[in-house]
Amino acid sequence: MSRRNYSALWFSILLGLFGCDLPSPPPDMLYKFDVIRVGKGPSYLLTHDLNLDGEPDLITVNSKDNSLSLLYGKGDGTFHKLRHIRVAEEPTMVTVGDVNRDNTPDLIVNSRGEEMFVVLPGNGDGSFRKPIPIKTGKVPLNVILADFNNDKKLDAAVTLTFDQMEIYIGTGDGYFKKGETYLSGSRSFSGVAEDFNSDDNMDIALATSSSNSSSIRVFLGNGNGTFQKPKVYAKKLVPLAVILEDMNEDGKLDLIFASGKGDNLYMLYSKGDGNFSEPISFSGGGGPFALTAGNFNPDKLKDIAVANSRSSSFSLVVRNANGSFHYPTRDYVVDGGTVLAITSGDYNHSGMRDIAVASNFKNTVEIYLQRRSFK
Repeated sequence: MSRRNYSALWFSILLGLFGCDLPSPPPDMLYKFDVIRVGKGPSYLLTHDLNLDGEPDLITVNSKDNSLSLLYGKGDGTFHKLRHIRVAEEPTMVTVGDVNRDNTPDLIVNSRGEEMFVVLPGNGDGSFRKPIPIKTGKVPLNVILADFNNDKKLDAAVTLTFDQMEIYIGTGDGYFKKGETYLSGSRSFSGVAEDFNSDDNMDIALATSSSNSSSIRVFLGNGNGTFQKPKVYAKKLVPLAVILEDMNEDGKLDLIFASGKGDNLYMLYSKGDGNFSEPISFSGGGGPFALTAGNFNPDKLKDIAVANSRSSSFSLVVRNANGSFHYPTRDYVVDGGTVLAITSGDYNHSGMRDIAVASNFKNTVEIYLQRRSFK
């Protein structure tokens, strides 16, 4: 039992002994609207408008049959018949960006098995052209897109299994040239790009995790495609996935990460100068693995939703009026379990975020929409 769960148990016992009521979870804000069958082994989910119709679409990365499943939103919570795209061996993630500067979204997918990432140039109508393979170092795990050298073209940072991060400089036509390689201290499945020190150069934050070394590592960019020695935060907290969100509405994007230690989530407030606050812990579910953030209730405070790989569920972690996180969480059980992926978007124009979550075992995506009235 983790320290957090052990403490929670004793807290519950003490409340019972003194005749106090246990805190209740937040209202039941979501209901299961649909279950959609996708490719085999969905391990990553992304929300993006791929066909430029103003409606959010869904992309699933299916690691067991080397494919993507594309679900195009209708705007009422439902989706058109899905399309499958075959991709290179052992994909684990996908990202979206206009890497060939034609004002249409392109897909970028990593391939662990073939040691590359693949660019799928978009046509703007939800279809994609012949893939462009970009060879990488050994066993790529994640691809982060941003303009790292200030030439108005998207570049890529690729993390590798063997504690490295490679930089690839975009040529603006869908191709990339190999840049510098940096030690990441540990393997990284997740990372984000943002100008953390307000110098108009893009920086990178990696969630790095291993049995010997783990941390959030922030690489400050020099503006020419190179980076400084990383700053290290959250040592030994085993960050698994990190996302960006302005949690305190100060105009600076903060870091939120799921931890492989103690079933906790953590938040690092950005100070705007490249530095971050000490980690603030809050509760996740059993085995928090993937995160998404947004307005999941009407109070305008940013909340967190987390996929729990061990407890076959996802949890909503909502904010209190003072900005702290409410405990206990509101948990939703996912049929089939093995929940490795979660994403969010306003799939039915309700004005609040809905949830899509994948069952890696049953090869399905479950759509949860906002209730009109909360239970």
